[in-house]
Amino acid sequence: MNSRLILVPVAVVVTLCTLAAACGSGSSANADKPRVIVTTTILGDLVSQVAGDSVEVEVLMPPGADPHDFEASVAQAARIRSADLVVANGLGLEERLEGTLDAAKADGVTVYEVGPELDPQPMTDESGQPTGAPDPHVWLDPDRMARAAGLVATQLADATGLDAAPFQERAARYAADAIAAGQEADAILSPVPADQRLLITNHDALGYFARRFNLTVLGTVIPGGSTLAEPSAADISALADALASTDVNAVFSENTVSPRLVEAVATEVGRNIIVIELFTDSLGKSGSGADTYAGLIVTDATLVANGLLGR
Repeated sequence: MNSRLILVPVAVVVTLCTLAAACGSGSSANADKPRVIVTTTILGDLVSQVAGDSVEVEVLMPPGADPHDFEASVAQAARIRSADLVVANGLGLEERLEGTLDAAKADGVTVYEVGPELDPQPMTDESGQPTGAPDPHVWLDPDRMARAAGLVATQLADATGLDAAPFQERAARYAADAIAAGQEADAILSPVPADQRLLITNHDALGYFARRFNLTVLGTVIPGGSTLAEPSAADISALADALASTDVNAVFSENTVSPRLVEAVATEVGRNIIVIELFTDSLGKSGSGADTYAGLIVTDATLVANGLLGR
């Protein structure tokens, strides 16, 4: 991974609120179908497309929710304990859901964590050295998500007892879309010169994205891979100084986190720095261009390229 400064640290559109109970309804309109609960909107897109119409899919988090900070309601926790399968990211992403998921496992529910199966890489310190903790943001590499589709298909077949072939066929289509999105993102980012391919964002979510698309994470405002920590004023000032030593004129906020901290960095630099919102830990709302996984990858690549090129 590229050395960096870390301070204290195109597919079928799925409208998430139309997925069964995705917006928080406690009732099941498809009680005769196997029921799968998914933690994040990004995994919800994957599972919904691979599952097809034979499975009821419920996504716990709405678009824009921060998966690090999301807690299940009492009703959601009850539904998790009665699901045929729960699909989670794991690797510490769903920090405030871990107790609920552990309770479901104790009740005999199959909780499948896809992140550990996708060659997770360690978080790194300010010198680029591994800290030991795995980086949970594996979905920001579309090649990893292409592999995830087949893994999820296998889990769906095992949990539901349904024919595996349709799941695998839909998984192959999803994987092809993810790979195509990555290739489109490559082309979008190709005009950005090597010395401008620098990213500063709210928290350390873009490691996989940076590796896949040959970018460098110069720094993150919030410490580490979670969003639940706070930097000091000195940390913000140091990051602003690092940014001021470059020619980069854009920094990136995220759709799940308040932009105030990254805006503070931009303000301290002393020249006009634009703040651009990316879609990192959640899909966007319908019409955002990032309401599917493939759309998220292409949209983020476009936003990054335009920001770094000053367009």
